[in-house]
Amino acid sequence: EIGVRLVGSEMCIRDRFVAELAEILKLLSNIEEQYNLVAFNQTEKKIYYTIATNLASDSKCNITDLITSSGFSRSTIYKTLKKFETQGLIKMEQSFGDKREFNLDLITA
Repeated sequence: EIGVRLVGSEMCIRDRFVAELAEILKLLSNIEEQYNLVAFNQTEKKIYYTIATNLASDSKCNITDLITSSGFSRSTIYKTLKKFETQGLIKMEQSFGDKREFNLDLITA
């Protein structure tokens, strides 16, 4: 069995990475508790985080954006969005041009 030995700066890099990763995971856990995402499954959480990412990068998000970004089906996304809407996590507005399309926004209050 060959062991991996880290020395000096390698250990420092690894330790810093582990500490930063732990902080990110703690922050994510706090966000999930604050916005009541704890009860949702991983697919639903991925959809929520994809909405947030799209809004942050493009200042907009709709169902088509979610399908493209997440790889989930329109049906899966729509069902999840309805759950989020019921829980008061998102606002959905039907598009004027396409009755199947909805513009999305996160409710953070």
